[in-house]
This record gives sequence, structure tokens and C-alpha cells, in this order.
Amino acid sequence: MSREIVLAALALLREKGPTGVTMEAVAQRSGVAKTTIYRRYKNRYELLRSSLAFVEDIPEPPRGIPTRERLKNLLEQFRRGVEDVVGLRALAAVLHGDEDPEFTQAFRETILRPRLDVMLGALRTGEAEGELRAGVDHETVVSMLAGSYIARSVTQGTPPSDWADRVLDVVWPSIRA
Repeated sequence: MSREIVLAALALLREKGPTGVTMEAVAQRSGVAKTTIYRRYKNRYELLRSSLAFVEDIPEPPRGIPTRERLKNLLEQFRRGVEDVVGLRALAAVLHGDEDPEFTQAFRETILRPRLDVMLGALRTGEAEGELRAGVDHETVVSMLAGSYIARSVTQGTPPSDWADRVLDVVWPSIRA
């Protein structure tokens, strides 16, 4: 039953953004009584946080593949996580963080930070293995990679299917060994 509640909350998040995730809407969407939802989650923020945590796991790219391929894989996962799991409306709400600060904090801690940390790890590993230039500011590179998706989404709508390759084509020459 928890799964139905969380899936309903995520569907509402994708379709309507965080303000569309209310206990009543989740009850209606999931077919689970509102009283049952309140027994599991004391408020909508607890429900949102739990729903975001439901998608927290980030499959690691296979070990032994070149750093550029690892980064491409991680960027594609980042994209799928935003578009298919939480939706662009959730991302828009985070960019407008003052509208729903508790959601923004939960999204940053549960969705964004773990994914960005995995990208940081891939960059550090690439540097340690000699594929990337020593001394590159990994945090800035990750911000540029993830930020390119956000900027493209905001200014032009959904990025093209080859977005990950295109952004790596631009960034890769400046970071490779």
C-alpha cells in the first residue's frame, strides 16, 4: 500500500509540481483512504520526502568503462531522473525555491546532491586513473554538466536526445588528460 501512495505522489509531482501533491490528491489518485495516508505520513512534506527517497538509488555505471562513458551514463540517468521520475515541474519549483522551501530542501538533499556526488566521484576516479587532467575543479565541472541540462530545459524545453554527448563534446577537451 505504501508503494501505491508513493507512486501516486510521484505521478502528481511530475504532472502538477509539488503544490499538486496534497494528501487529498494522493488519496484520490492512489485509491488509498486519506486516513491511511495520514497514519503513514504526518503531513505532505513527510510524504514528499518519502516519495523522493523512493527514487534515491542511483545505479552505478559499469566499472572499467572510460570516464567519458561513465559521465555520459550518469548524465543520462540525471536526465531520466528529472524527466521521468520527478518531472520538470519539480525542477521548476526548486529553481523558484522560495515558493516551497521544504520541498526544495528535500529535492536538493534526496535527488540532486546524491546524483551530483556520483558525478564528482566519477571525475575524481578519472583523474586518479590518469584520464583527466590533474587539478580540474570537479565541483565546477559537475555544475556545468548538470547546469547545462537545467538551462536548456528552462530556455528551450526538453533537451535533445543527444544532449549528454553534446555537453560532453564541449566540456571534455578542457578536462581530459
